[in-house]
Amino acid sequence: MATCQNCSGEIRQGEEITLQGQGKGAGTITLCHNCNFAMERALKAEADDPNQVGALILGLGAAVGASLLWYAFVVLTKSQLGLIAIAVGWLVAQAVILGAGHKRGPRLQILSVGLTLVAMALSEYLIVRHFAVEALASEGYTNIPFLLPINVMVSLVVEGIKNDPLSLLFWGIAVWEAYAIPAPRRLQRAQGTQAGVATTPR
Repeated sequence: MATCQNCSGEIRQGEEITLQGQGKGAGTITLCHNCNFAMERALKAEADDPNQVGALILGLGAAVGASLLWYAFVVLTKSQLGLIAIAVGWLVAQAVILGAGHKRGPRLQILSVGLTLVAMALSEYLIVRHFAVEALASEGYTNIPFLLPINVMVSLVVEGIKNDPLSLLFWGIAVWEAYAIPAPRRLQRAQGTQAGVATTPR
């Protein structure tokens, strides 16, 4: 007779549900039907009625904050660190989840990706503009406005990427994190078991 690892109740032989533990090298988890159902219901509830306004506000704040931090790091060190760019996607995704009321789902994934792209583009614009202004100042050009015409801003972002194509890799990883982190969580059946396995909630 097996024992449920959640409620410690005994499970009749053949009625246990085996789930795959989360993380690399994690073992399996044995649950009774009641605990498995409760866990599935809790995970399903994570996608119900997210606070999209809260997600937008906190996500946008994280996007702007992360952009400014990345910009400040590059300006102070005169170098770009890919890990900081990647962290933008993680920060935005976490802020979206928190603002949504600890919810997840496709709409939050789209929002998270969109805000991350805005953050990456804003960072690139600020960085390229900074060094362009420095170069122009040495030639006597001053009083350059912070916000340039939209076509010029886009051109600066494109030029920045052209000068450092590796940045596209960091953009891609950041966007993937922004997409994957707010994704709905589902139990996964364990291979080789009749009932299957599920990952534990994160």
